[in-house]
Amino acid sequence: MRIFFDLDGTLVDASDRLFRLFQFLAPVSNLNKEHYWKMKRNKFSHRQILKELFQFTDQQIDSFENAWLSMIELPEWIAFDKPFERITPYLINLKKNHSLYIVTARQLEHTAIEQVHRYEWSDIFSDILVTGHRCEKAELINKRVVTSREDWLVGDTGKDIEAGKQLGLRTAAVTSGFLNLEKLLEYSPDMVANNVIDLKFKN
Repeated sequence: MRIFFDLDGTLVDASDRLFRLFQFLAPVSNLNKEHYWKMKRNKFSHRQILKELFQFTDQQIDSFENAWLSMIELPEWIAFDKPFERITPYLINLKKNHSLYIVTARQLEHTAIEQVHRYEWSDIFSDILVTGHRCEKAELINKRVVTSREDWLVGDTGKDIEAGKQLGLRTAAVTSGFLNLEKLLEYSPDMVANNVIDLKFKN
């Protein structure tokens, strides 16, 4: 059985990185981290937050979004990421019986690979699939891996669940990342948990 894991919000806690960059690019913000993530997990876009709370103009929002894309994967910001608690021994144990993959919508393949190496995960995963914003996850998996209906795709967003369903895979959602439970259930995943280590995969 193959299990495809999203990276940010699923295996890696990127919440500090994203909040810190938001505050850096919108210094007028008086949001604390909890408030920021409550809005994000309820599917508020940055455009909505900036316009509704801080009266940014469309031009200011465009500048924010361009800066965000150019900075979000720079090493100085990636350094704020950390693996979720107890994730490494969980993955090592899971690898004993299954083939594990990372599939991420990151822009930069080399930074994702470097991060996996830094966490000493290189020997855990059969491959690291990075869309590079050039294709969707389902398309990338389809090009690189022969899948079956017994396989799983695990992620923290609606797009992850949709990608798994598009490929005919079973889907698991975690509430540790970008969406809360209510929003994730709208996509009808096969399994939902608070975090990856609570998932129990069935053959």
